Amino acid sequence: MESFDAMPLACIINDKYLAVHGGISPELKKLDMIQKIKRFKETPLDGLFCDLLWSDPCDDEQAATVDYVDNEERECSFVFGKKPC
Repeated sequence: MESFDAMPLACIINDKYLAVHGGISPELKKLDMIQKIKRFKETPLDGLFCDLLWSDPCDDEQAATVDYVDNEERECSFVFGKKPC
């Protein structure tokens, strides 16, 4: 667990792409918010930290109509559509 708790949550590739473990969050307003996360601890069950690890894109059928909905499969975080991207 200590190794997992030390892995990066996200990175910027070639000043162009945001790469994250899971997905995006409705709490993410500016990219510098990611740098302020205290990473070296167990993942909380909600909030920006949790969402970067455990949010998921919705399926293609819902992508155009969904912003953020509860992620029932993971029992935490969100499922997000095209608009938030």
